[in-house]
Amino acid sequence: MKTEKQQIQEYTNWKQKCLTRGYFFEVERTDIINALIKKNEYINYLEIGVHDGNNIKRINAAHIDGVDPGIEGHDVPETNYKITSDRFFSAINGHNIKYDIIFIDGLHLDYQVYKDIINSLNHITSNGTIVCHDMNPKWELSTGTKPDGVCWNGSCWKAWVKLRSEKDNLKMYVVDTDHGVGIIQAGNQNIITLPKKAFDLDFEYLENNRNEILNLISIKTFDNINNTNNTK
Repeated sequence: MKTEKQQIQEYTNWKQKCLTRGYFFEVERTDIINALIKKNEYINYLEIGVHDGNNIKRINAAHIDGVDPGIEGHDVPETNYKITSDRFFSAINGHNIKYDIIFIDGLHLDYQVYKDIINSLNHITSNGTIVCHDMNPKWELSTGTKPDGVCWNGSCWKAWVKLRSEKDNLKMYVVDTDHGVGIIQAGNQNIITLPKKAFDLDFEYLENNRNEILNLISIKTFDNINNTNNTK
């Protein structure tokens, strides 16, 4: 495994290369979300974790709701529910409120991501899509709690793997771009077997089993599945 110093240096080199070429990823999470909206003619969009609004401001949907408590100091107009995701889902619990597409990019901790996905499954339309960010972290250091020197992906991937080990009535795959963009839709999948509880897995297990446990696919495969062309 790479040392902390090696990870920070690798991340720094990668970030500098991105800044030199003018972009971080040829296809971003926003592109994937908008491709799904266009293909499926989705109308109602929900974003959990608006942050600075960089993603939500570029979403092409007729109706947009944003949920973020603003604890990181951002206050953007697209956030029309300035509360935690737990409070938001509690408020709409029992009401027939459905979204066509839900993007989850809130608190990057496994237990919270898992709760956000489970709650979203109760408020997604039958042909809807849940999109999850940070599902394919590249550096172990980025999976800790707000590390210095690298980006923060958190332990989101563990929530994804837990669902892959539990739910056979979903279709789940991660597009290999923008730190891993997870797609969840109604369907079916083979339940994966884990050596221990998902939240107890370590980064080494992810490294050795990344393709299988994430169901990792390329951008080209995503385009073929959805009949889109995301390449900029």
